[in-house]
Amino acid sequence: MNVDRLRIRRAAYVATAFGVLALVVAGPLDRLLLGTFICIGLGLGWLNAQLTWKFITHQIRSETPSKQGLLLSSAVRLFGLTALSILVAYLARPNGIGVFFGLALFQVILVLHTVLPEWKAMRQLS
Repeated sequence: MNVDRLRIRRAAYVATAFGVLALVVAGPLDRLLLGTFICIGLGLGWLNAQLTWKFITHQIRSETPSKQGLLLSSAVRLFGLTALSILVAYLARPNGIGVFFGLALFQVILVLHTVLPEWKAMRQLS
């Protein structure tokens, strides 16, 4: 199993824990729908990471890797994710804003799972 793939999987486990925590905290505050939308945002973040990984590995293994294809794929994926998030947030306001909180939280989790191991390895080398 690839190390990067393992990091995405670990980030998904942490995101699941944060999703459960969001539901546990939001429930007693009578904001269960907000917690649900945070979970949806976490799921969309995971989906984005999976699609990014899949397309990058496809491009790397391709006979003719294309920077334009990578750029187009990223643009379409991010535009679609943003449009979907804005639509959900607008249609389910005020609780729909939780989608953005979930997306942002997943990105933080993913970055920390990617950067911290590398940072620790660099510190050991010096």
